[in-house]
Amino acid sequence: MAISHASYTPEEKKQIILDVLSRKATIQKIAAKKNIAPTLISLWKKQAEDAVYARFQPQPRGRRKAVAVAAVQPKASMTELRAELRKTRTKLTRTENALKAARERLEGLESGVKGMAEVMGCKLRPNASERRRTKE
Repeated sequence: MAISHASYTPEEKKQIILDVLSRKATIQKIAAKKNIAPTLISLWKKQAEDAVYARFQPQPRGRRKAVAVAAVQPKASMTELRAELRKTRTKLTRTENALKAARERLEGLESGVKGMAEVMGCKLRPNASERRRTKE
């Protein structure tokens, strides 16, 4: 069996929102009085605020509608975004390869320094990164 929901006319919604906005009563009081969920009234209030905000946004001049322009742009922007994604992935791969090579060079240098220290009879102090690794 389907649950039936109460429906409210735009005039009823408008009056409820005007009561809330004019602070004649709180959302909770109106919700209790009209037997409406407070979240529903909050939703209507947000929708009304968004509609007012959208109404006062600058509109494009001329005969063309903004919708027609927006419908053409996503394809171009998607193509551009895909190209940018490919470039970013390529840069990431190059950076990862350079980092790997730098780590290998560093390991080689560290082993060389340790070998030289052993030959010379010196004791090396661990650097900050090695101290952190041993604490973990």
